[in-house]
Amino acid sequence: MTTRERLPASTVLWRTAETMRLGRREFASNYTPAATLFATLPRGVLQIVFFTVLGGVVAGDGHRAYAFVGGLAIALTTTNTVGVINVPFGDKYFGTFWRIRTGAMPVALLQYARAAPYLIAGFVLFIIEAAIAALLLDMSGLAVRLLPWLPLFALMACGYALLGIAAATATIAKRADVLAPNLLACLTMLCSGAFLPPGRVGWVDAVGSVLPVRHGLAAVHAGLAGRPWQTEALLELAICLASAVLGILAVIMQTRRATRHGHDDFA
Repeated sequence: MTTRERLPASTVLWRTAETMRLGRREFASNYTPAATLFATLPRGVLQIVFFTVLGGVVAGDGHRAYAFVGGLAIALTTTNTVGVINVPFGDKYFGTFWRIRTGAMPVALLQYARAAPYLIAGFVLFIIEAAIAALLLDMSGLAVRLLPWLPLFALMACGYALLGIAAATATIAKRADVLAPNLLACLTMLCSGAFLPPGRVGWVDAVGSVLPVRHGLAAVHAGLAGRPWQTEALLELAICLASAVLGILAVIMQTRRATRHGHDDFA
């Protein structure tokens, strides 16, 4: 079979499912139960607790609820979702990109399918972290009120993951593949509105408006306050879709580069 032959839809679905199964095994090898239990889980809990306490100290007890919601979003994205960048990293370090780009399946589809288990596991872990942090902070009531808004948190995680894959894929040949996702994490933490409410610093608002998380968090805060939230949710969805497109463009760029140079060593 050549790469120009169209695969039946049933074959595409089956291969996508098999790729997700591979991604699950890949995730299990990168994040063992011991590492998750003694490293990732405590880190997420402490991150939520730290930013909630910090918000109360800096802005008063009235800001603790705002900081708690923001801490949840940051823990979900920069702690639990960042693992998806292992997908392009793995192809680089193990030299497997050529096998993927010369196959019959779209490269971007395979990347996203392999990343899905990371995203799902990270979200499950996030729920556990949120429950533990809420108990420690005596904010269980707020945590219960947030349950209907979990789909928005999932949307934020998805947008951040897709943009992280795009950033890692686009810079993997420039030896900046670690720097780019870390820079994205810092920008997200600063510009998401998690701890600095909108309207305080102009350039922070401008940068945050085109990054994942900010609009999703604004929608959650609006929903909790009984204000209209649909517009912000739609903006978050638009950024998520734009991030997916950027990931596809990054894959196309690297595929063409590999074809032009005749190798996939990303030197």
